[in-house]
Amino acid sequence: MKPVHLCALLPPEAETYFKQLLSWLHARYVQTFNGNHWRATLPFSSEALLQVNWLCEKLREQVHGFSLYASWGVPAPDFPFAPFPFNLHVETGIFGTGKHPTTQMCLTALQHLPLKGKWVLDIGTGSGILAAAALSQGAKVVATEISFTAAKQAHKNLSVYESSSWAVIVCDLASGLRGTFDVVVCNISSEALLCLLPDLDRILPVGKLVASGWMASEWRTVRKFLNSHGLRLSSWQFLNGWMAVVADR
Repeated sequence: MKPVHLCALLPPEAETYFKQLLSWLHARYVQTFNGNHWRATLPFSSEALLQVNWLCEKLREQVHGFSLYASWGVPAPDFPFAPFPFNLHVETGIFGTGKHPTTQMCLTALQHLPLKGKWVLDIGTGSGILAAAALSQGAKVVATEISFTAAKQAHKNLSVYESSSWAVIVCDLASGLRGTFDVVVCNISSEALLCLLPDLDRILPVGKLVASGWMASEWRTVRKFLNSHGLRLSSWQFLNGWMAVVADR
């Protein structure tokens, strides 16, 4: 089974404590660069993500100004994350500047999926950032948003792409949508995800779910519901307490 890749940015004074925590988790291939950039691998287990979350919580107790990223099943990106390769205008109060951990992890997940020619549904699009990422990779996109103000912002941001390749629809989650999709991406709360899952049986009979928007401490609940709807985990990411997954049907 593939190992878990771990990356961290830490102040130099945290070195001894961090090494101790890694030894408790049986970390291997521990490396440090420039005095504050760390990489390591952890053995895979069904509870590996919760172990990473434990590591993060222990660091929070004694260390200030750190960042911790982990991934399984997806190549580790450059860390810290590089800026996204397109410009978006984001008004105050609209989610999707690209700086939030959940957005960064969704962008990373999308970058590793073959999207050219695929139909992608972006649920709760906000500024349209994930829809724009999919369009830039050659996908055709339907984006939904419950907020009319955010939908107008997304429409404006996506207008630089061919108009026949995308649409923005004002609705709650996937309510009222017809047809099926190859990929569904949603950066929403765990409560909203659990409300969405029954509709996935209809709109995603075969394909991939890219989901984020909840804390790693909620993982057992989310995993239970993914499994109950026939979704098989293929990768996960963790960033500073938040998580993202890719699941296959």
